[in-house]
Amino acid sequence: MARNTNIDEQLFPVWQQPVYLEKQPKPIPGFKAIAGNPNGSLQTVFSIVSDNYQLVSNKEALEMGKQIHAKLFPNAQENSFEIFNVIAPASKSFCHIDIIDKNYTLNIWQQEVYVPFVRIHNSYNRSRSLQFDIGFCRKLCDNGMIFEQQAVKLKFAHTKQSISLEGLDKINVEHLKKLEQDFISKTSKSTKIQLPKKYFVPLAAKTLNRTFNIHEKDSVKKKIVAEKIELFTNSIDQYSDRYINKDQMGETAYAFYNVITDFASNNDKLQASAKNGLQTKCGMWINQVGELVEKQGFKWEEEIKDFEYLLKN
Repeated sequence: MARNTNIDEQLFPVWQQPVYLEKQPKPIPGFKAIAGNPNGSLQTVFSIVSDNYQLVSNKEALEMGKQIHAKLFPNAQENSFEIFNVIAPASKSFCHIDIIDKNYTLNIWQQEVYVPFVRIHNSYNRSRSLQFDIGFCRKLCDNGMIFEQQAVKLKFAHTKQSISLEGLDKINVEHLKKLEQDFISKTSKSTKIQLPKKYFVPLAAKTLNRTFNIHEKDSVKKKIVAEKIELFTNSIDQYSDRYINKDQMGETAYAFYNVITDFASNNDKLQASAKNGLQTKCGMWINQVGELVEKQGFKWEEEIKDFEYLLKN
């Protein structure tokens, strides 16, 4: 699925306005509405919030992201800043904006090239705090994930006391270098971990928290569950064949990592609200798998407990 780089669609006007009860001339004290024009002239009310709520427009969030970008890539030219991907629902009530330095890449080994990115999270419906994460995307196929480490997060509640850029001092180019070294080490290690293909589907379901009610009694719902299992299984199988065989990664943890990041990044059946969470789960998995397999008595059979029903016969 092609990346969406049209940032202009997310930079529509937003504002705060009083809230009224029907047929009442005075506004409700202590509350206000967040509204905007996401689709041209048609006004949309996104949420009702308290007076303490601090509205941050996507345009303002993007400017804050640019400041973080400048901290991470101090040698970047102004024209090397680029919108890499935009994830948002049709309602435009929230968005994730990925920004990169288009001249900066990370060579892991051989032909594996990744692009580090800053993800900006913002919402108008109170579903997400204003937040900035660091992630890595495989350049060849646009598979992206959030490298789940608490130290790389800048997170602000939408309150007048919370919004500031003081946390920028925690992020600098040396911090990015440390993250890169950790990412290279863990992805490189994953290429040496054997992971049989037969475990890919159940392990993907567990890692991505895809659960199916196989004990459903209602015949109609049972059929829907079976269709969902088939759709998920077919998707993972297709990705698996690509990375194990076509890309010659073999039956390894690194191949599996690419399978789940491809599913999380490029599956057009996923809702926009699901993608960031799934990409974060991918980052958590690659971050932990090296230590996981070194535990005494580790077996993949145990790792897929409760998902054995997805094993191929």
